[in-house]
Amino acid sequence: MPLHNKPLNFAPSRPDMQAETLLQIGLAAQRYSIRLLNAEFMYKPRPLAPRPRRVFDYALHSRLRALSQTADAAVVYICNDDHTLASLRHLPSLFPKVRHLFTITRPALADKTITPADSRTPFECLWETPDQWQPVTMTDRWARIDAALTVASQLPNAGYLIMPAHDAIWGETLLADLIDLSAAHAVRGLPAAVSPYTPRQHSPVPGAAIPRIIIDLINVAFGRDDQIADHIRAGAYQSFWGKMGMIPFALCDEIRIHADHRIWEDDLEIDRVLRARGLGVVSTWIDQPTRYRQALPVFDRAGVRAVFDRTLHYALNIPAATPGEHSFLKRPLSEALQARRQNDRHFARALTLSEQLIDDCLDDLRLRIARYERSWVDWGNYRYVVRVGDPFIQVWYKH
Repeated sequence: MPLHNKPLNFAPSRPDMQAETLLQIGLAAQRYSIRLLNAEFMYKPRPLAPRPRRVFDYALHSRLRALSQTADAAVVYICNDDHTLASLRHLPSLFPKVRHLFTITRPALADKTITPADSRTPFECLWETPDQWQPVTMTDRWARIDAALTVASQLPNAGYLIMPAHDAIWGETLLADLIDLSAAHAVRGLPAAVSPYTPRQHSPVPGAAIPRIIIDLINVAFGRDDQIADHIRAGAYQSFWGKMGMIPFALCDEIRIHADHRIWEDDLEIDRVLRARGLGVVSTWIDQPTRYRQALPVFDRAGVRAVFDRTLHYALNIPAATPGEHSFLKRPLSEALQARRQNDRHFARALTLSEQLIDDCLDDLRLRIARYERSWVDWGNYRYVVRVGDPFIQVWYKH
C-alpha cells in the first residue's frame, strides 16, 4: 500500500532562519507567481573540507545562476535540520534575483501498523547498538520529493518543479531547452516531464583537484551500455532521472498520489507513474559539458567504491541466481567497447580498475546476503536494507 498519505515530521525552527511550513511556501510561491520552483534536497550541511565544499558550491552556484536569468524563479531548500539550514543562509545575498525559501523535512518514524515484519533486523544482522535503530516510513529523499510535490501541486499557474541532485551542473541554456522539449512532447495539452542525461557522470571542477583516473572510473563503469544514447533518443529507456528532472506543476499531484514510497529508486518509480497515467515523460541525451554535466564529491577509490556499492544495491530487487548480476554495472561489454579495451590503454586501465572495485563490492554484498538473507548500505543518516527479489526497501535511522 502506498505511504504517500503518511504525515511528514517538521522539526522546530527558529524564526530568524526563515524556515517555513510547506503551506507557507506554497502560498508564497502563489503570491509571487513562481513559474520555476527549484527544490534543493539538503540532507547534510554544506561541506567544511575544501575540496568537497568546492564541488558542492560550484554545482549549486551553477544552478542558482541559471535560475537568476529566469523571471519568476524560486529555490526551496528542503533541509534535514536547522544546522543544515544555517549553513545555507549566505546564499540569498549571493543570488538576490532568486527567491529563497527554506523548510525542514524528515521521514516520519514508522508506527506499529507499518513496522516491517522483520523488525528485529538490527539484532539479526548484528548491527552496532541494535536497540538504537528505528524504522522510518520512507527514504529521506522520498520525504523531500513528497514535500516538493506538495508545494508544487498547490501552484495554479503553469510552471515546473525542478529536482536536481547535488552533482548536477547547469549551463546557461539548459532550462530553456528543457522547457521547449517539454512543450514539444505534450500529451493531451499537458507538457511532459523532462530529464537530461549525460555520459559525464563525473567531471572536473576548477580548484577541486579531482584525479583524472577517479573521474574515468565512474564514467567507464556507468558507460558500459554504448547504445544508451540511441535508446534514450528512441524513448526506449527510462526517461525520468533523479540527477535532474523537471515536472510541470500540473503533473505533480498525480505523482504525489500514485507513487509508492517503498520503492528505493524514486526516479524509476516516478517514471513508472507518469507512463502508467498516460502522461508525457521524455529524456534528452546531452554530451556537451557547457550545457549539462555532473560532478561528484568523489576524489579517491574509496569514494568510487561507495558509489558502486549503492548502485549495486539498486538491482537486488530483481530476482537472480547470483545477487547483483542484473546491475548495469555488470553489463557485458559490446564488441565496440571490447575493441576499445584492446586499443586504448588508458580506457583499459580505468575499466579494469572499475571492474575490480565492483567485484569487491559484490563480494561483500553476497557475503551479507548469504549470512543474513539481506544486504544494506548507509547513505547520510539512514541505513537502507534490501532483500533479493523484494521490490520494497526497509529504511532505518539511528537515534
